[in-house]
Amino acid sequence: MKFRNVLCAALLVGSSVSLKAQTDPATSGSQRFTFSPAYEFLRSTHGNFFNGPSLKVNYNSTSRFKLGLGIEYSSSAVHHDNGYVLYHVKFLPVYANVKYELAKKGKLMPYAEASAGLSFTRYDEATDEEPLKTTKIKENGLYLYGGLGLRYEVCKWFKPFVGMGLKGFQNSFNDLDVNPHGITFHIGVSI
Repeated sequence: MKFRNVLCAALLVGSSVSLKAQTDPATSGSQRFTFSPAYEFLRSTHGNFFNGPSLKVNYNSTSRFKLGLGIEYSSSAVHHDNGYVLYHVKFLPVYANVKYELAKKGKLMPYAEASAGLSFTRYDEATDEEPLKTTKIKENGLYLYGGLGLRYEVCKWFKPFVGMGLKGFQNSFNDLDVNPHGITFHIGVSI
């Protein structure tokens, strides 16, 4: 919990970069990058919740496509998966992100987005038969996300948003791998 609080504070401080410093004089004062701190809520297909902060940084091109990078930290105290009990499950995905703005102008901006990257995972694993005998596990896996969102422009530099989609932290074709996945919601602000 302490790491999550420190990461939340670091993401908020990191995203509050001076707006003047990121202004592009060639595009008459528009922002070069959009910083989007958010809080993620995932309800896995196994009934557990994985929650935590995230930060996306997207380049503001003139097209409707916005390319960027992101990082997230999500965790759960206990997760049951494929006959195992997983304790202190922590995911740190680092990913590439692409957003497509469905409308070009207006205060209300619907968008679609997709992300793919690498998820760094740590947890303590036990079997259902011996839940107190644990083994520390570190794994990496394929992180995937796809979803829709809606952003509202309060002013030029402050745009709250909500979104929902499908997310998998360690996607694979092996159904016995540990892969928390499910419906995800997020809420945040673009600055």
